[in-house]
Amino acid sequence: MTQILVTLDKDETAQRIRRAIEMLRGVLSTMVFQTSDDADSKTIKQQTYVKESLERAFSQVQKANQSGQSLQSADDFIRELQEDASL
Repeated sequence: MTQILVTLDKDETAQRIRRAIEMLRGVLSTMVFQTSDDADSKTIKQQTYVKESLERAFSQVQKANQSGQSLQSADDFIRELQEDASL
């Protein structure tokens, strides 16, 4: 069995395209799934933010290693955050 995924912009055309696909020889069934564009957009923004953050962090580690600087430990960073929160 082979499946084909088709993405459509407008809901009004989905039913017409579904009916046209059902008329083709060999089509066993059709289903319409609707996704939330807002959720997809939010996920993409989150993934972009994480990627950029990791790239910045990796770049900072590389620069520190090249210049021989020591980096702040995770424990020191957490301690610093806790001190800032208590102010």
